[in-house]
Amino acid sequence: MTEEEEIIVEEEELLVPLDDYLSNGVHVGLKYKTSDMREFIYKIRPDKLCVFDVRKINDRIKIAAGFISRYNPEDILLVSNRVYGKRCIKKFAQYTGAKAITKRFVSGTLTNPNIETYSEPRLIIVTDPSADKQAIEEASIVGIPVVAICDTNTRIKNIDLVIPSNNKGKNSLALIYWILTREVLKNKGEKFDAPLEEFISQAEAQPYLLEMQERQRQQRLKRRRKIRRKK
Repeated sequence: MTEEEEIIVEEEELLVPLDDYLSNGVHVGLKYKTSDMREFIYKIRPDKLCVFDVRKINDRIKIAAGFISRYNPEDILLVSNRVYGKRCIKKFAQYTGAKAITKRFVSGTLTNPNIETYSEPRLIIVTDPSADKQAIEEASIVGIPVVAICDTNTRIKNIDLVIPSNNKGKNSLALIYWILTREVLKNKGEKFDAPLEEFISQAEAQPYLLEMQERQRQQRLKRRRKIRRKK
């Protein structure tokens, strides 16, 4: 039985076809999960990767789009320290009129009026709470609500609205932001016909991710050697 056959969802309930969610890996989480994200997890695969419930992803995108639509575009600030999210938030900002920080988030941006990057948004949207922790902390200090794309390893402290999703893959992030852009504009009675491809990052794999994968591989090899010695 394929993953698509296992995930039974009524197509008419979805914002995009089920295959779009699956082929872009939106539903594929990590091996690690927090208790905060447990309610969004559909199952755990044999390889220990968590799988999100597509219906809950879809529902949260709808809720988030409705929530975001209540704000004036100039009062919305998007943040992404994750490389694959930078193009996504830039495009969201381009089409909706929101603001986006595609470079490093400078400490004090939301709390220190004496610095050049100081900003006073009424809503923050972040791509990955672990990478965008500083923005979330500052938003909580000044009372700005936070919408966040959260993977299975996320702790949701100071996050007001969770969008459960794979927030590591460039295709997954592109699809989430593309749908959000379309739905926000639809709620405002505006047209949106940009292709999904426009939102997909052209960046290469991040060096630190490659380094982390290599470290994990070396650690696995060490564990195997220890097991062999014990035998």
